[in-house]
Amino acid sequence: MADPLLTFDEVQHRHAVPAPKAWKPWAKRAGAGIHGISLSLYPGQVLGLVGPNGAGKTTLLRMMAGVLPIQSGTVTAPTEDRHSVAVEDLRNWAGHMPEQVRWQGAITVVDMLEQLSDMRGQRHHHLHGLLNLVGLHERAEEPLDNLSQGMRQRLSIAAALLGSPKVLLLDEPFNGLDPVAAEAFAALVRRLAGKGVSIVISSHMVTQLEGLIDRIALLHRGQLLDEGPLADVEKRLALDGRYQLTGPGELDDTNFLGHLDTDVLVTKSTEASWSLTVRGDAERVLQACNDHGLSVASWAPVKPNLVEWLCAATGMSLDDISLDVASSAMVPMMAMEAMEDE
Repeated sequence: MADPLLTFDEVQHRHAVPAPKAWKPWAKRAGAGIHGISLSLYPGQVLGLVGPNGAGKTTLLRMMAGVLPIQSGTVTAPTEDRHSVAVEDLRNWAGHMPEQVRWQGAITVVDMLEQLSDMRGQRHHHLHGLLNLVGLHERAEEPLDNLSQGMRQRLSIAAALLGSPKVLLLDEPFNGLDPVAAEAFAALVRRLAGKGVSIVISSHMVTQLEGLIDRIALLHRGQLLDEGPLADVEKRLALDGRYQLTGPGELDDTNFLGHLDTDVLVTKSTEASWSLTVRGDAERVLQACNDHGLSVASWAPVKPNLVEWLCAATGMSLDDISLDVASSAMVPMMAMEAMEDE
């Protein structure tokens, strides 16, 4: 594997929240935030940042972008001789696409990018190539008010790519996109990754990330539960080795599988058909079904979706994952001392 572009080691940022006292009404303490997260970003790979509402995904992306300060921990990058050096300013490395950017007005797409380039002290000669890359070349002279949501998202990526960052951070990029626009947006992400850009995507629409990301990072209450290649995380969370068998007729029981080292996860049976989802040696399960007189019509592996990964890592149900918006969602799972600002 290639060396990481950036390595974050035990980084933390906790938001200051009011904690007034009679003798110190302006006092604040460290509240919710990101706690001791360590991960690496690799060139040409897409990292999916997944977690329930309030998990700290946006806070982490803003830290990676240099928008929020890293209060503790280190960020390093490898040199040509593979030594690690501290990264002082992440803004020189990352392009950040916030969750909501309101592009509006009579100004054209290309004029807006020229203004943003001027603010960054950059020349304009590369803008048309950038517009072509994100698929807005034909809309360069279009007023912002005339853009669809998908076009606005593409413009947000173009703005984030100004300066040719090595890392692209996308916060909820699929929000408001119809299925066609979402697939076009995913194709754009793949194209950028193919050019060697390291991409981090935060998304509540986890189904949109399937087939798009190379690695997954599961975040909950400001802490990293698990991170790595999809197959590795799948195995650690006992979501690997699952198979579904189906057949005609009715399934009376699954006791005939008792002698096998197999977990029966789901059983469905009607008068017309049956299905079994198991975790274990699929060939032995198939042989046991045949010995039991069951006619097996289909046998296929079951790949976990990202929702299952998240539920397995947190121990929460699907409803809890979807609806967990309580303020306690960003209280760290381990006891951490609250600090007061002097």
